[in-house]
Amino acid sequence: MTQSSGASRDTDQPPSCKIDRTAAAYDLSDEAERLGEYWTRDDERYSLRELAIHFNHLLLRAAMKRAGLNPLDGEVDNTYRLLTDEDVSQGMRTQARNRLEKQGIDVDHLHSDFVSYGTVRRHLKNCLGIERESTGTDNNPAETGAQRIAALQNRTVAVTENTLSQLASADELAAGDIDVFVDITVSCTQCGMHATIQEFIESDGCDCENPIPE
Repeated sequence: MTQSSGASRDTDQPPSCKIDRTAAAYDLSDEAERLGEYWTRDDERYSLRELAIHFNHLLLRAAMKRAGLNPLDGEVDNTYRLLTDEDVSQGMRTQARNRLEKQGIDVDHLHSDFVSYGTVRRHLKNCLGIERESTGTDNNPAETGAQRIAALQNRTVAVTENTLSQLASADELAAGDIDVFVDITVSCTQCGMHATIQEFIESDGCDCENPIPE
C-alpha cells in the first residue's frame, strides 16, 4: 500500500468526490474513511466491487432508518438486490420500490447516490491517497479489459497490413512503405466526455453512474 503525502483530509474544505459528498449527507463520513482499511488490510480484503456494494448497503440502511424502518438481519442486502439485480423480476422490484416509497424514501434519488466500483477507485486514489500493490490474486477487470482491447487492435493492424500487402502484390493498388494505425475513441452522450479507449480506461471512465433498473 502506498499513501501520498498530500492525502491528509482538510475538514474545512467541502467534500470533493461523490463518496465524500454522499457520506456527509448520510452521516457516514467515518465509513468513507474506513473503505481504505477494507481495501488494504492483510486479511479478507475487499475488492473494488465489494467495497461499492458495502457502501451502497450502508446508504440504503441509513435511508431506511431515517424513514423509521428498523431493518432486520439480511433485509438491507435483500432489498438492495431487489432494487439493483438485473435478474430480479419486474414485479418483485416494483414491490420493493413501493414499500420504500410508502415510507417516504425517494428510491430514484437513493439509487442516484449509489456508487460504482470506479467511483470507489477514484475515492481511494484521489481522496484517500491510497494505492494497493497488485498481487497475483487481484482481479482487475479494467486491466484485463484494456489488454483484451489492445490485443484486438494489434490483430486488426496485422490483418490490415497483410491485406494491403496482398492487394499491392496483385497490382490491385499502389502502396509504398505504409504504416497502419487503429485508434478507438469513446464518447459519452450523457456527460460529453470524449477520449481514446486507453485514456477512458486509465481515468476510470466518466463520472456517469449506471441508471436504476425500471
